[in-house]
Amino acid sequence: MQLSLRGVAKQYGRTAGLQPSNLEIGPGEVVGLLGPNGSGKTTLLRLAAGLLRPTTGEVALDQAPPGRRKDRFAFLSTSAVFPDTMAKREVTRLMAGLFPDFSAERFEQLIARLDVPDRAFHALSRGNQTKLQLAATLARKTPLYLLDEPLAGIDFMAREEIIDAVLSEFRAEATVVLSTHEVKDAEPLFDRVVILREGEIMLDETTRALVERGTTVVECYRGFMR
Repeated sequence: MQLSLRGVAKQYGRTAGLQPSNLEIGPGEVVGLLGPNGSGKTTLLRLAAGLLRPTTGEVALDQAPPGRRKDRFAFLSTSAVFPDTMAKREVTRLMAGLFPDFSAERFEQLIARLDVPDRAFHALSRGNQTKLQLAATLARKTPLYLLDEPLAGIDFMAREEIIDAVLSEFRAEATVVLSTHEVKDAEPLFDRVVILREGEIMLDETTRALVERGTTVVECYRGFMR
């Protein structure tokens, strides 16, 4: 799956959610989308998912608008997506009904691996709600995964399980774009990093190139955030 942003900008009234940006992400890449709150990470992911329309420019998935590719990507939102009373069985039924590429068996495996209690959504902690939503997202087999803050509200030990789960689900032909504040923990996932600040792309580089320059993703990120 090829994700393309060409001259894409998003305005919220007088506030720039994303400055005019060009970005090309190809198959087989795991891209870390990094930046502080308000930097444009969620805006960029929502534009890629077709949940927002750009003020200017064009977003395309394999040369078509995201709205025409809804069956070709999975999006993990920071917002709650399941009704409060819905538990594991109902989530399985809902996802299987909505998405033919959803694997109930894989969902069960991920739920067990991430140790998510079988309770109604509203009775889960914020961290377990995130893990449930992540499991439902990764249980789909799609060419593109857009993951917005999958490590938010997660304790340190659980973060390792989530990172292992993401790695185990990564397929050579798939594209993963993952935003996070937990840069140090997530660094092993990334083939490439895109750093945003105040809606502007400050850096777009492969992790290999950073290593060859004698730096790390964490060090590079800290340098841009000073």
